Amino acid sequence: MAVVHHGGAGTTAAGLKAACPTTIVPFFGDQPFWGERVHSRGVGPAPIPVEEFSLEKLVAAIKFMLDPEVKRRAVELAEAMAGEDGVAGAVNALYKHFPGKKSKG
Repeated sequence: MAVVHHGGAGTTAAGLKAACPTTIVPFFGDQPFWGERVHSRGVGPAPIPVEEFSLEKLVAAIKFMLDPEVKRRAVELAEAMAGEDGVAGAVNALYKHFPGKKSKG
C-alpha cells in the first residue's frame, strides 16, 4: 500500500504511521516542507508540485514507492513514530523555550 496526497501535516502523519510510502503533490503552505521531509527520509520520491503534475511523474512516483527498500524505510519510520509521545514532547518544548513556573495539575 502507498499514498499520494497534498502533503498536509495530518495526512502525511497518518500515512507514515500506517507505514505507507508517500508521494506528496503540494500546492500550498507547509505542504512542500512535508514533501521534502518525506523524500529526505527515503519514504517517498521528491514532491511533485501540483503545477508540474503529469501522468509520467505519477507513474514514476508509484514505481519509486513500490521499491521494497522504500517500504522497509516506511516500516522503520512508522515504528519510530509509534514510540513517540507527541503531547509530552510538545509540552517539554514549550517549557524549554518559555521557562517559567510549571502548574501542578
